[in-house]
Amino acid sequence: MNRLAALAAAIALLAARPASACDAALEARVAADPANTDLRHELARSCARAGRADAALAQYAALLAVKGDNPDWLLGKGQSLIALGRPREALAPLEQARAVSPRYEDVWRANISALEAAGEPERAAALTAEAGRTFPEAAWPRDKAGALERARLIERSTRLSLGLSYEDLSGGRSSWHALTVGLDHPLDARRRILAGANVEERFDTRDEQFSIGLVDRLGGDWTWGVAADVAPGAEILPEWNLVAEAGRTLPGDRGISLRARHASYAAVDVKSLAATIEQYFPAFRVAYSLTASKPSGISARLGHALRLARDYGDGSQATFALGYGEEAETVAPGVVQVTRNRSLSVHGVHWATPAWGLAWEAGWHEQGDLYDRVRLRIGLEHRF
Repeated sequence: MNRLAALAAAIALLAARPASACDAALEARVAADPANTDLRHELARSCARAGRADAALAQYAALLAVKGDNPDWLLGKGQSLIALGRPREALAPLEQARAVSPRYEDVWRANISALEAAGEPERAAALTAEAGRTFPEAAWPRDKAGALERARLIERSTRLSLGLSYEDLSGGRSSWHALTVGLDHPLDARRRILAGANVEERFDTRDEQFSIGLVDRLGGDWTWGVAADVAPGAEILPEWNLVAEAGRTLPGDRGISLRARHASYAAVDVKSLAATIEQYFPAFRVAYSLTASKPSGISARLGHALRLARDYGDGSQATFALGYGEEAETVAPGVVQVTRNRSLSVHGVHWATPAWGLAWEAGWHEQGDLYDRVRLRIGLEHRF
């Protein structure tokens, strides 16, 4: 559950909203008898049911000015603040209500929801565990603990990837094989560190590659990342490779990104710059990328890629991709050549549970007039 979903769940603690204003008759009665706390409490609840959290908050403030430790009024104030999108301010009255009335289950539930909406998932999980011990006969702490763990796995867990690939080449050439291991670990709410190892076999030659990277989110719109990999003594992979990328979400459900790469092979250096624009629709997303690649001593070459993707479930996705253009590729040990290429592939990840998923890929690649490749890949994904 993300922060917006947590906030929606917290707002659902309030009753249904059948009207658009507080009860006028109750308002008149409270105006005539402002010291009557029972009437004012009923008016506050009426405002909350009508979706007037601001008016409800004003009434609860007046009530708490009379008796500041009333758990019902503290709960109402906390719920009103959550409904107004101010969950962090709701924590103090809810924690006070829990201290005054430690067996009041609705207070515990609202407190947990406020912590979720305030972006405090670890504290929400700890309070849920405490609620399970306090109310051992209740089912909701167990259900909530399961939902929180599911959200943690989907949004904030460490991810381990293991993949195997096989590529069949035309013309009776030896097939290609690769084994990859990857780790994606959160450093905090914004940053993630990436690490991996790759063993690649092509043209009866084997290279070993090691990589590390960092991804960071700046506010709600910008992301950036850097990555580097090395393959000591490589004959088919770059000896070293640097990548920098930045992306931004835009109005109209779209996003853009730029990616710069410098790859140093044994025989040549290749610089590339890719620009991508992506449009999001309710059921799918479409992206187009234009890549300019420049091997040393050769003019720049252009490549195009079009992707159609569908996201579903708890992070599952499937993508259909088309590629066309010129690119620099290792066509023999120590030989990097620019060829005109065409490609078609489908790939994705299917999460059977929040913890376990299957990565898959199938594709065809035409490497100029040299050969065609048919690629298959299968991988195991684990969140923990």
